[in-house]
Amino acid sequence: MKAGRTTWVPAVVAVGAALSAGCAPSSPDGVARAEPSCAYVVEYDGRRYLDWEETTVPLGRSLGSATRPACDDTPGDGDDGEGPVATTAFAVPGVDPAVAVAVAEGTGTHRLVVAESVEHLPPELRKLTEGP
Repeated sequence: MKAGRTTWVPAVVAVGAALSAGCAPSSPDGVARAEPSCAYVVEYDGRRYLDWEETTVPLGRSLGSATRPACDDTPGDGDDGEGPVATTAFAVPGVDPAVAVAVAEGTGTHRLVVAESVEHLPPELRKLTEGP
C-alpha cells in the first residue's frame, strides 16, 4: 500500500475521521455507539505532525524533545485519558525537519511523522518510504 502516496493528505484526513469515529461497540441497552479514538499527533518545534508509519528509514541526529499531546477520547467516562507523552524527534537524512521527522516509540522503534501543513509528500521522502 506504499505505492501512490503522492496525494496522501486526503487519505490521512479520511483515516483520521475514521479513527475519531472508532468502533461501534454495543452499549448495555443493545444500541451500537461510536467510540472515538485519538489520532497519532506529534508536536515538535511549533509544528504538528501526523502519523505516517513505523519506519526503517535512516535516522539522522537527534533534534530534541517532541510531545504527543494529551488525549481523552471518551470524556465523561470516569478516567482522565492519556496524558502527554514525551519523545525524541530525529532528523530524516535529506528531508527538511519542517516536512517530516522520525520520533522514538521505544527501544529501536521509530515512527515517521509528516507536518500537517505538507500537501504532497516530497520526492526525497517518497524515495525513503517507497523504495526504488
